[in-house]
Amino acid sequence: MYIWVGIKVEDQLKMVKAQAQRIENEIGFDHSNFTLPLHISLKISFPIEDAQYEIYAEEIRKIYRNTKPFEIKVRGIELENNIAWIRMEKSKALESLSTQINMVMLEKYGVQLHEYDMDFKFHTTMFMDDNESKVKFAFDKLKDCPIPSILLANKFVIGVSPSGKLGTYKVIEEINV
Repeated sequence: MYIWVGIKVEDQLKMVKAQAQRIENEIGFDHSNFTLPLHISLKISFPIEDAQYEIYAEEIRKIYRNTKPFEIKVRGIELENNIAWIRMEKSKALESLSTQINMVMLEKYGVQLHEYDMDFKFHTTMFMDDNESKVKFAFDKLKDCPIPSILLANKFVIGVSPSGKLGTYKVIEEINV
């Protein structure tokens, strides 16, 4: 199984999500990005043994519970290769949270850092597909959609996937602080 962690921002991005879902339906992507709530990723998902889930999840819960709510500045809707996302400004709070998760997973469980974890681009994915032209078309339709300039990090999620493939993840836990 694969484990995934993030900040849930679904409630704060309802308008842009509704617009993005209309666009996604119109274009017809192979996989919907909206099988999960909108979230800001904190680390690249990583494989674990199914029986080890509770051990890893407890470490992540501890980190989340010790995190005070904080604000996240939104940079805007951007296109990066085959992904259209809402990009967040880096901040001490975001980087600290991500680093804590990475270091605990590395030091206690040997979960190696992925190259993206080294210089993580905090984001909420709107569209992702192997067909870059579809993503660009969707991005062009969404790029001027109004989005909040600030989001509040006060809801955190842990999710899993049996395969690590897009569309197979589901939220297992939500932690409110």
